[in-house]
Amino acid sequence: MSDQTLAQDKLLEGGYSCVLVRDGNIIMASYDKGIMPLFLKLIEDENSLRNASMADKIVGKALALLILFAGIKSVYGHIMSDCAGLILKNNGINVKYDKIVSYIMNKDGTDKCLMENLVDNIEEPREAFDAIAGFFRKKSAKGVL
Repeated sequence: MSDQTLAQDKLLEGGYSCVLVRDGNIIMASYDKGIMPLFLKLIEDENSLRNASMADKIVGKALALLILFAGIKSVYGHIMSDCAGLILKNNGINVKYDKIVSYIMNKDGTDKCLMENLVDNIEEPREAFDAIAGFFRKKSAKGVL
């Protein structure tokens, strides 16, 4: 079984939000929502996910840029934005998805997701990582996290 198939199967069977697999081993499975599982793993070690395969419930532009930053080689998204799919494919990432959408919506369904807005004008993975880190530092300093 390929790493990508294992990640996808684990995501769908286990009800996880994010699963990462490398060399046949599950290196992370999380129920946490949004970009947080991948982001926290990258904070621990920026190089820990090189050549891993990932499955995630929702893949938008912010997550796509973090995926590139992490050096992940293949991605399955249950739901994927067209922008995320394009970014990943244009960078040589093997991409699969069940449903493609114009963009990822916020919880209220009234606008783009907060992270999508944060990286709207960003194209470079390192710049996206730094912007996301800055956003979470500000929230943490305010006691929101």
